[in-house]
Amino acid sequence: MPKNIKTHVMTKLVLGLVFLASLGVAIFVGYDRASLKQSIQDKTGELDNYKDQGLAVLNRERLRLEKHLGSLKDVNDQMNNGLFSKPKSKMSKETGDALKFKEELFRVQNKIKEEGIPIDFQFPFWLGFERYEHDIPTSADLPVRAKQLEIIKEMMDLMLQANVPEVSSIEFLESRSVAYEGGKDPLFREFPIRISFKCKNDNLINLLHRIYVSEIPFRVDMLKIKVLNEDTGEKGELKIEAVIVAAIQQADKI
Repeated sequence: MPKNIKTHVMTKLVLGLVFLASLGVAIFVGYDRASLKQSIQDKTGELDNYKDQGLAVLNRERLRLEKHLGSLKDVNDQMNNGLFSKPKSKMSKETGDALKFKEELFRVQNKIKEEGIPIDFQFPFWLGFERYEHDIPTSADLPVRAKQLEIIKEMMDLMLQANVPEVSSIEFLESRSVAYEGGKDPLFREFPIRISFKCKNDNLINLLHRIYVSEIPFRVDMLKIKVLNEDTGEKGELKIEAVIVAAIQQADKI
């Protein structure tokens, strides 16, 4: 009998230990499962955040590449503009009329004066054609003079668009025909203009950009910049001397 009692007690003790061990395992598994669930939730949140951030980064990169592609297209268009003259920048095959040239000169002068009123634009009224104040071009000179007038009109329009306040001098240098190396027929004619003006840095940058994208292909052969001090001009004002060359196609009549 005592032996059976002892066995019964041992059985209960073992069962109790097994129960406690099972309870410990269950508590540990429950805690581990909760920790794993929380870890999964945290990782899921991190992945969601990374996905959102990654998409934002990819979207910014896409926009940057699209903008860069647009810039490349603009550069390509500008290069085409510089290499291939539009009809506006071609020589006329007709000699024209000398009296109509003077009428057009007066019209251009008055138009520039009127459009320059908002910025009090100052410019040489004869636009480099002082010799024709009391004279008219000869038939031989007329095609060149007519094209020079068109070029200086475009240049003055660009000056006004860039808010350049003053052009102090305009001088047409000798034009010349240009052909491929070894070729005889002229491809185009170059019309250089020496022009002096005053402006500020922002105006100059704006003007150079407009010259670059103008319908008439221009290049800047010379650019001298002098910073004026308060005794000789407004603060931050620049005095510019430039030689700007227009390239005009179809110069066969010159």
